[in-house]
Amino acid sequence: MERRKHSGIPTTRRAFGGLLLSLPLLALGGCGGLPGSGPAARRVRLTAADDFPPRMPSVAWTLLVNEPTATLSLNSAKVAYIGDKKQIEYLATAEWASRAPEMVMELLVESFQNSNKILTVGDRRARIRPDFELDTRLSDFQYEETAANAGVVRVKLETTLVKRPQRSPLASLSFESSAEVSPRSLDNILAAFDESLRDVMEQTVEWTLQTGASA
Repeated sequence: MERRKHSGIPTTRRAFGGLLLSLPLLALGGCGGLPGSGPAARRVRLTAADDFPPRMPSVAWTLLVNEPTATLSLNSAKVAYIGDKKQIEYLATAEWASRAPEMVMELLVESFQNSNKILTVGDRRARIRPDFELDTRLSDFQYEETAANAGVVRVKLETTLVKRPQRSPLASLSFESSAEVSPRSLDNILAAFDESLRDVMEQTVEWTLQTGASA
């Protein structure tokens, strides 16, 4: 995968195993068929980042990763979709294993752990005493239809590194990535989400460690 600073489009995507599923059914948020009228939505958890540049610094401090804030439409376990109506809808055939911000928080913690470059990292459930906090906002986390059988997944994370105990912001930066989906299928959409989020998390981990090491 080609790495990009601050924004980019991954050049490859990891394919999800199994048969590619057609995606004919979309459902508006809060709407859907009667109970038992269709198959259960596929529950999906994306994967943490694990591909980091060797030049990243090793740090002997503790980081608290806060849950990202998000708009109401993205603060959901539903997979957001923008179709020809240019408004948020949701895929009827898949959902995240937990709310998108909660899932991203957990994957960020796991990504920092995978870097093997930080002493301690956790979320608020870990009850750690942090030297730094990472505040984030999940601005984009959706599939957008661009043609009859194609589209693009967009992921954007706005980040701020905060020094404790003063709670003074050190720096802020946004990271974004996108991946084209063609032809449209459930597996292709999920693979695009996985690759785009991994790219954003890799950038976030690298920037956080470099910024904190320079503080």
